[in-house]
Amino acid sequence: MMTKARFEPSGFEIELDDTTTLREAAHLLGINVHDKCGGNGACCNCVITIVKGMENICPKTILEEAVFYLDKNDRLSCQCRIYGDVIVRVD
Repeated sequence: MMTKARFEPSGFEIELDDTTTLREAAHLLGINVHDKCGGNGACCNCVITIVKGMENICPKTILEEAVFYLDKNDRLSCQCRIYGDVIVRVD
């Protein structure tokens, strides 16, 4: 099933299947999510904020649960798969 992810503040959108991470989607759109580890979850720099559609995001991974500075709607884009439309913000 294809879903849409919109990245703010650019407004760029992409259709994804549930095997694609938000990090991969951002890279396909040319959006820098500040990742330094290649998507392994080791650097914890690829933080994004879910603006809308939190119910359409996979649960936080064990790796994300260990990152103390993530706010309620913050996620690591490399760990995030979506199951419905979302809007995310990249700072």
